[in-house]
Amino acid sequence: MKSPFQYGTLVDKESFVNRVEERKQLKELLESGINVMLISPRRWGKSSLVKVAMDELTQEDKHIRVCFIDAFSIKTEAEFYRIFAREVISCAASTLEKRLEDVKQFLKAVSPSITLKSDPTGTLSFDLKLELEEKSVMEILELPEKIAAAKGIHLIVCIDEFQQLALLPGYKSMEGKMRSAWQKQQQVSYCFYGSKRHMMMDIFNNSSNRFGQVLFLQKIKKEEWVPFIVNAFHRTNKEISEQQAEQLCDIVKCHSWYLQQLCYFIWSGTSEKVTDEIIEIRTRQLIDTNMPMFMNDTENLTAAQTAMLRAVADGEYRFNSIPVVRKYELGSAQTITRNKRMLTERDFIEKEGNKYAFSDPIFELWFRREYC
Repeated sequence: MKSPFQYGTLVDKESFVNRVEERKQLKELLESGINVMLISPRRWGKSSLVKVAMDELTQEDKHIRVCFIDAFSIKTEAEFYRIFAREVISCAASTLEKRLEDVKQFLKAVSPSITLKSDPTGTLSFDLKLELEEKSVMEILELPEKIAAAKGIHLIVCIDEFQQLALLPGYKSMEGKMRSAWQKQQQVSYCFYGSKRHMMMDIFNNSSNRFGQVLFLQKIKKEEWVPFIVNAFHRTNKEISEQQAEQLCDIVKCHSWYLQQLCYFIWSGTSEKVTDEIIEIRTRQLIDTNMPMFMNDTENLTAAQTAMLRAVADGEYRFNSIPVVRKYELGSAQTITRNKRMLTERDFIEKEGNKYAFSDPIFELWFRREYC
């Protein structure tokens, strides 16, 4: 039997939990031509939210087309323009023949080379090779509006891991071109989202002229998770109590990725009824499964940075007080300020009121196990 819980991939609508208001707001903004910047910590379900909301929107309005671009692995500005042009053309035409016609009609200044590819099923797809000049770059950035106007449709361009583009050489010039082209467009909306919260906030909050509306995604509440978990077990002929479902929410602090993952492990390890022993065993499995990622995240931390995390784990927040500095060997005032900023920017810790807490609940459990 297929598990009712999903993680590691985009969650389909059946496994998607609530977010009714967020979906409604996202659809209303993008359908109205307002660009959206969606910001939250990593693995909170941004990509799944956008995918589910856009699937709903295309079902509700047949004149809307949506293209998805993942910027995570894009290494050059030229590669971005190539993928951007290819995905915009692909989403606006239903057949390969029509896509090739659109390339010829709408990319006249670029004169791209077209490469046809065949997957194992025999399905043909295409790719573009571009010779870029200033004129051709602007033609590519203006491509969505030209296609939307010609076809009488509204295009929505969704760019995941958008903050990666800010790491490209010459990004500031690239950003200026994007703003110049995209802010004039009337039949196109853009949705930018990414997993590096502080980079995304820097891109959009430090700009004198924002791309559009910034939305901060919040955690799904425990009251919404508990019935989802109980019902998911029930419809697959397994039993978990509301109290146990609440316990799972508390373990991962309602973190979407980890809660789906933990529920998946517990569901897989349960034949009929969830027990406390199963929860304990599968929680250890959750920590161990994510341990390679945590080790990779921490391998380049200095001794003083690791010490600051130990201080956070112990509930300390007055990092400059002499007893705390001596106990944890945090270093000079300049070192403390620098490490606090770095650990915050890299989403190890976050400020809650006047205190600091771990951003990742399972990383916290792993760190306490290994270092405290």
